[in-house]
Amino acid sequence: MSIFSKPTYKEVALPFIHDCYAEEYAEYLEAGLVDIEACGVIDGKQKYFYASFSLKKPNMYDNGDYEQMIELLKSSEGKLATLRLKYKKERLVSFTLLPESLAQAYEDDRFLQLELAGWGINDVSCKDKKTSKKS
Repeated sequence: MSIFSKPTYKEVALPFIHDCYAEEYAEYLEAGLVDIEACGVIDGKQKYFYASFSLKKPNMYDNGDYEQMIELLKSSEGKLATLRLKYKKERLVSFTLLPESLAQAYEDDRFLQLELAGWGINDVSCKDKKTSKKS
């Protein structure tokens, strides 16, 4: 067995929400970020996958594309995002939310212009984290 085992990957389609931080952290929107949290049972445990994106083309902020994309994301009920899960030694270590799946879900190629700015895997939804910070 090699010390440097190759990672393995698995793709899953999960429901998602948009802007779970937006109400409390308006600076995310002011910064031009697109925040998405997908959730589902992975390896027998409920997991929340948070991804924050910026747009590759700066003119998309000025020409109204950003605002239109945000409005589309607000109606995410029933939509699925595809995540590529990365495992090392059978342990989930990271993921990639595939913008192609958003472009397909909304039938809108502007979502192909998303560029990852940050991500995280959590055991609790960002909405629940926000609620617990207030109490």
